[in-house]
Amino acid sequence: MTASAIALLSSAAVAQDSNLRFGLGVSTLGPTLEGAYRLNQSFALRGVLSGGLGINGAQTIDGVKYDTKGQLGGFALLADYYTGDTGFRVSGGAFISNTNFSGSTTASPTNPITVGNTTLTSGETASASVEFARKVSPMLTVGYDWNIGQRFTLSGEVGAIGMGGLNVSVVAPAADVAREVRNINDELSQFGVFPYIAITGSFRF
Repeated sequence: MTASAIALLSSAAVAQDSNLRFGLGVSTLGPTLEGAYRLNQSFALRGVLSGGLGINGAQTIDGVKYDTKGQLGGFALLADYYTGDTGFRVSGGAFISNTNFSGSTTASPTNPITVGNTTLTSGETASASVEFARKVSPMLTVGYDWNIGQRFTLSGEVGAIGMGGLNVSVVAPAADVAREVRNINDELSQFGVFPYIAITGSFRF
């Protein structure tokens, strides 16, 4: 009886622990680190840390050389709803962005800078930065979990982050900079969502 009781308690502990999983993956935001806890058959809570895609160095854009740096990524907190006994899930929550790209350049006769209707060629410096319009954005995805064996799960999901467009700021010695920045931001505001695609391998504990 004692042995049976120990076996029963051990199996219950394993079943409860298997509701917790951690995994690594790759997404349109870069590599991901994910943790999830299955509350019951229908609901789970999940956190996803993403990042790692970045630039740091010289870039040439429209013939102008920039010193650039930046990163793409952030943290998502999601609630997962599973339909029936399947692995299909619908997820919703919030994405906190730390995405930011910046660049600077110095004008010269061989590296002219055009801002609006003004062209700079005499040692002037211009800088710009780009980030998500919303620091905290709504996020919605659909996905599927394939349980492989007793401990491993392979997941895939697609969805979108409602970033609200991109904000661009420019600092340059030109009179029409403000007007040009407004025009750029008006154009970028049309891109209201960032596509999210991810594949994750997780180990259940």
